[in-house]
Amino acid sequence: MLSYLAIRDFAIIDRLEVEFERGFSVLTGETGAGKSILVNALHLLLGGRASPDMIRTDAETAEVQAVFELGQKAPQRARLQALDMEAGDELCIRRVITRAGRNRIFVNDKPLTLAGLTGLCFDLLDISGQHEHVGLTDEDNHRGILDAFGALDEQRIQVGEAVRRLQVLKQEQARLLKAEQQRVEREEYLRFALERIDDVSPETGEDGQLSVERMRLRNVEKLASGMAEVLGLVYEKDGAALEQLGVAHKTLDALLAFDPELGSVAEGLAAAMQAVQDAARELESRQAGLEAEPDRLEWVEQRLADLKSLMRVHGPALEDVLTKRQAMAEELDELGGMVERRKDLAEEVASAKREALALARDLSKSRQAAARELAGRILIELKGLAMAEARFAVEVVAGADEDLDETGLDRVRFMLSANPGEQARPLARVASGGELSRVLLAVKAVLAEADPVASYVFDEVDTGVGGAVGDVIGDRLKAVSKDHQVLCITHLGPIAAAAEHLADARSPARLERMLGIC
Repeated sequence: MLSYLAIRDFAIIDRLEVEFERGFSVLTGETGAGKSILVNALHLLLGGRASPDMIRTDAETAEVQAVFELGQKAPQRARLQALDMEAGDELCIRRVITRAGRNRIFVNDKPLTLAGLTGLCFDLLDISGQHEHVGLTDEDNHRGILDAFGALDEQRIQVGEAVRRLQVLKQEQARLLKAEQQRVEREEYLRFALERIDDVSPETGEDGQLSVERMRLRNVEKLASGMAEVLGLVYEKDGAALEQLGVAHKTLDALLAFDPELGSVAEGLAAAMQAVQDAARELESRQAGLEAEPDRLEWVEQRLADLKSLMRVHGPALEDVLTKRQAMAEELDELGGMVERRKDLAEEVASAKREALALARDLSKSRQAAARELAGRILIELKGLAMAEARFAVEVVAGADEDLDETGLDRVRFMLSANPGEQARPLARVASGGELSRVLLAVKAVLAEADPVASYVFDEVDTGVGGAVGDVIGDRLKAVSKDHQVLCITHLGPIAAAAEHLADARSPARLERMLGIC
């Protein structure tokens, strides 16, 4: 429950502190005395939009702070823990507004974002005001009221999840249909590209090997003459390297008798002679194999040109071409499976739609049952609010399958006949301001029994109501206050007379205490 509210430099209030009690409290006073500023401050603390216009003239900042007492099972405790904040018996919320727009939010003295505040406090306090008279005539709100009364949240969540699954599948289906033409074009390109690569059939490292071979084939004459010159120098000519090494080895051999340690040098010369002989034989073999091969050179040139053509498109390296070929082959297989995916997806969409519709129809049945009970309960409340001849109905009309959305199939609207002999019609068309006030109170009274919100604020909910009806409204508000803290802003004396705690906006001292009993 709300236990404390402090306001500084907010609207026309320079400084105010209010302590609230359990039960039924009333704030009264003349129009313009500032009663609704308290409600605006509470809206702000629940996540309402802040504006520099809210700051009192001649002040640079405004501050609003409230303390709420939390029960042991209050859902805010778990949310505070999730935010890594202390979750004790009290919840302190403070908002600071500056003219420069640097607004700040503190929860239990720790900073918090606006989204975090809204998520923490959305069910902390229920504020009903004159704007809700308009909201009550908006049929978009009727379904939410019915679901809240019937405790149908779980069913509605299941329908919403099923519809969202269906929507995801339909989006994928639409994407596949849109991609169908692109698929055909892509498949044609992939087949062409793969055919081109497979016609060449490249192998890893092939381009390097062919480049070496091409260089050799282009320079056969140079290689032949060069090899012949080398063979002459090391092996064939008089005085060749091999001959000179032989003379040196023979001379050194004769010296071993005088110095045996020269044996290692002699062995080295012998090894050099063997190496020269091996090199000469290798050169002779290569020289014998050398011949001009114009046909082979032409083939190598063409092969390298084909490989370079592939590398320009899919490269830059030949290894990239081979990697790309694998990727394109896999993509072509996937595209080939798209047709099958479309068939499978059509079956999945049909199955998901059947599931969603089945859940929605079950929800419709639950709403029909809850609608009858809600209408009866509200009618009882209305009769107790001096509308003895009223007839009230909650109309639930299921739409076509095509109307399915995350809320189900149903259109829900409240129907009222305030006078005998009149046909029940939508609230917006038949209810006066006073009748809307009583219908709103009746709805709140019925929902209060299952409502986890601890505190209700009624901001001039008595619009259009006279003194006699004020008595019954006051009594009903007092009855609601047995299970919930109720704060009511009113002009009506009979409603104020029913309160346990009364304050006049013209009397700051009394307002700050909120302890006076009417």
